[in-house]
Amino acid sequence: MKNLLKGNHTSNQGRIVTAWFLTAILSVGSGLTLIKTASAASANLSLETGSSLRLASTKNPTSNLPANFPQSVKNAVLRAASVRLQLPISQLTIIEAQERTWNNGCLELANAEELCTQALVPGWRIVVGTANQTLVYHTNQNGSVIKLNEKASETKLAPVPIPASELPPPLDQGVVFREISSGGIAGRTYETVLLNDGRLIRVRIGDANDSERSVRRVSVQQVKRFERLLKRREFSDFKNLSYPAPSGSADFITYTLTSQEGTVQYSDISQEHLPRKLRAVVTTWNQIISNAQ
Repeated sequence: MKNLLKGNHTSNQGRIVTAWFLTAILSVGSGLTLIKTASAASANLSLETGSSLRLASTKNPTSNLPANFPQSVKNAVLRAASVRLQLPISQLTIIEAQERTWNNGCLELANAEELCTQALVPGWRIVVGTANQTLVYHTNQNGSVIKLNEKASETKLAPVPIPASELPPPLDQGVVFREISSGGIAGRTYETVLLNDGRLIRVRIGDANDSERSVRRVSVQQVKRFERLLKRREFSDFKNLSYPAPSGSADFITYTLTSQEGTVQYSDISQEHLPRKLRAVVTTWNQIISNAQ
């Protein structure tokens, strides 16, 4: 009898050990499954979070704006620009936002019939951009008052490449800059070159007798300053680009400008809409022509 009880006791102990062992295995397996699941979820979350951050960064072109730039001002300006340009807000970008204190209640943009309070008004100067235009707005501090700065706003022309067959020859040695103008009512073509010694020579292309040749001078210092301007204004960025006249325009003059770094072309009726850097070069070049003696 004792042996039987002993055998039963041993058998029960074996079953208990086996059950415990199986339970442990199942627990470990479940734990591993949970660990794997948690790890996978964590990895997926990291990937998704990273993707979301990258996406947010890509879709947030205004991330470089001041931290205190009010959302109310941003929304108001984008709505105003959207109405003005007849474009969806998704196609507009706030390029720049600067805190300003305006000298009057008209935000320094009074029209001829407007009376302005003379109190100082804290606010913002905001530049909104599209692919071919920038608008400059003045606002008060919360965006409840918005005014468009017409003079500071500009329409940018979309350039087109100059066909290789239409590019003029490169400059000769000693020539700093060349302008070829053609068209207009008379339809004549003139070439004006600036030499590094200060001579400014102008001839009419096709003038068999060379009767319209003129030779004037500017100082060598002026030549050097102009060369520095070409580099500072990155004239080479406009290499082989043309800014044509609007479709349907007539009797305009086309100017082809060439430096040692490349050629750019524009029409006289589109000069005011050239990129600022290029417009600065054109303005200085015209001053050199006007002041030469």
